[in-house]
Amino acid sequence: MNLKKWASIVGGAIIVFVLGNLAPVTNLYSKYIVRSHDDEDTLVATVILVEWPLLLITGALCGLFFYKIILTKRS
Repeated sequence: MNLKKWASIVGGAIIVFVLGNLAPVTNLYSKYIVRSHDDEDTLVATVILVEWPLLLITGALCGLFFYKIILTKRS
């Protein structure tokens, strides 16, 4: 694999991860569902084990899509 493809995948994962963490999804969950300390543990587990991997995988796929569509075009 070439460096441009890896840079697109990693860059896409980082960008979507950062933008996804700026979105107030976790704040909405904590506002409406968290009522006790046990619920806070569930929130942390959900964020670390579900939300973050989904953001990273989505970003990597977006980066790969960007590479395939934009960076491999022949002029």
